[in-house]
Amino acid sequence: MEDALLRQHIADYDRWKKNLDRQFAQFNQWLQQHFPNSAGACQVVQQARALLTDDQFTLVLVGEFSRGKTELINALLSQTYGQRLLPSKPGRTTMCPTEIFSDGCERASLRLLPIETLATNTSLESFRRIPQKWVTQEFDSNDPEATRTTLLKVAATKSVKPEEAARYGFDRRHLDDKGNLVEIPAWRYALICLPHPLLDQGLRIIDTPGLNALGNEPELTLSTLPSAQAVAFLLAADAGVSGTDMNMWETHLAPLREHRGTAVMALLNKVDVLWDDPDEDAELLLRRMSAQVAKLLSVPQESVAGVSAKMALLARQQRDADLLRNSRFADFEKLLVQRLLEHRQKVAEHRSLHQALTLMADTRDLLKRRLNSGRAALVHLQRNSANSEEQLAELGQLQQTVREQHKLCHQELLTLKSSQRMLMRQSTSLLAPISTQQLQLLIDDTNKALHKRWTPMGLAKAIDSFMEGVDHQLVNLEREVDQANRLLDAIFERSSLRKVETVEQYFTVRKFRAALRGLHRQAAQLRRSPQLLLARRNRLSERFVTTLASEVGRLYNEIANVAENWLEQALEPLKQHAQYQKHLLNRHLIKLTELKQKTRSRRTDLRTLEDEVLRNDRALSGLEELLRHSSSAPQPLAPAPRAHNVTPLKASLNS
Repeated sequence: MEDALLRQHIADYDRWKKNLDRQFAQFNQWLQQHFPNSAGACQVVQQARALLTDDQFTLVLVGEFSRGKTELINALLSQTYGQRLLPSKPGRTTMCPTEIFSDGCERASLRLLPIETLATNTSLESFRRIPQKWVTQEFDSNDPEATRTTLLKVAATKSVKPEEAARYGFDRRHLDDKGNLVEIPAWRYALICLPHPLLDQGLRIIDTPGLNALGNEPELTLSTLPSAQAVAFLLAADAGVSGTDMNMWETHLAPLREHRGTAVMALLNKVDVLWDDPDEDAELLLRRMSAQVAKLLSVPQESVAGVSAKMALLARQQRDADLLRNSRFADFEKLLVQRLLEHRQKVAEHRSLHQALTLMADTRDLLKRRLNSGRAALVHLQRNSANSEEQLAELGQLQQTVREQHKLCHQELLTLKSSQRMLMRQSTSLLAPISTQQLQLLIDDTNKALHKRWTPMGLAKAIDSFMEGVDHQLVNLEREVDQANRLLDAIFERSSLRKVETVEQYFTVRKFRAALRGLHRQAAQLRRSPQLLLARRNRLSERFVTTLASEVGRLYNEIANVAENWLEQALEPLKQHAQYQKHLLNRHLIKLTELKQKTRSRRTDLRTLEDEVLRNDRALSGLEELLRHSSSAPQPLAPAPRAHNVTPLKASLNS
């Protein structure tokens, strides 16, 4: 029975992150042992460790009802449980968006957010921070019956009057009609925490129940989908792209792919139905259908795959290798692994990791230079130790040289502290264009415009005006960023240590501006959805505007956090180099002074300097070992195109 590709690669990725985190932890210990005054360096390393700890790989499944999304999740997780974990049957089984993850605890739990919360403008993200609003139940995931009974609650529904359903934003055309009542989900969102190897290693799965749920929860389209590392669009293998499928694609997924750069794969599920016709070649039918889907969706054909989640689950339950191969589940896993490798490449090239690894390499190089200098001095003294007077003169000359170098380092640090204060004074003007007050002014103007004219046309104009205002604020921000970068450039030019830094230090908001423009285009497409076009002023339309403003605010906060970290750490490589060099010189100077004050015994005189060289040699050996482990860490992807301003991870290790 072949092992799952995804499990292999996620385990490998998890090991890579843990090994790198372990090396950073060891470097922190090394700093505390050999460089006590290294708070700035420890902060750089801590940020890199936080990035690795918080990193997750999110897969979002999108598709209409009965496309087999739940069964696909069961097949993914089946190698651990050996059974169907989530309830799955014909028709609607997942009634609300469902998030499956692990928090590292052994106990499984289900948290459900009541549907009544849709009557408010409060976002899902905000409700995550209000645990008392959720209905929570723990269960034993090793008990099949307890698991089944608990997770069936995700599919619960309730009957309400059409007016109440409309107040929540539901489109009656997509609901089951029961006379004077309609059936709606009982829950707005579900969180399932499970102990599972794939989930423990960072995989997070989000199952969306259908077009009505996506249209009714703008946060899913504007925030959840764009933040995912992989999005799978499920279609029926025997039908291809239906009208509702195309509606979902054009409204929610095509803008995501075109304007936010998210990789979307199309899965033709239930290929086993093609096996039933003895007069047709199932493989040929699937190739034709895949080509047709790729053309209709305007995606590369290699992003379209056929799969039978049901047969894959059955094959793993029965340990039937032939059936698993025929289910083509490996094709889906290959697509998923490619998304994982692309994400891994981005993490490996992240500025936080790059800066920490470069700090390790720069510290190594500086220590190596000081060690070579100490060895040279020791050899010179050993060769000229016959005459005590000559030796004392040599020691005096060495002291003078070290004092001069120590003075230069001290002056450099004073200059850098002054430059740091100057750079930090840029914070207020730099962040002013994206302040909370500026954003609130835009939101207030938008709400006023909508209050006067809440129609589809009024909504469109208000959204366009709001996003144009956001773009204007970003133009002002870029002007301030350019000024701050020029100041940083001048500081580096004045520094005698400017050649130490190898990481691109300039701050840029290009990716944030691209994200905001993509958000604008995505919002423009979403507001054309039937739910919003047919809606008058109700909770759905209000939630759409609130979600859009909230997403802009989230991006503003991210820009502000990145900018503040940049202001604090842009000079850190120079400061750490100067501080560590001063630390080594100070220690060397103390040893030389002790050497002069000791007895005239030649061997005793030289032992002090020998001890200092030996100490530096041991420190260097420890750091070299850390860097060897870093450079031997598996690389994320074979050569892949990079942005021109990104330094490769491997290059930073060898610098």
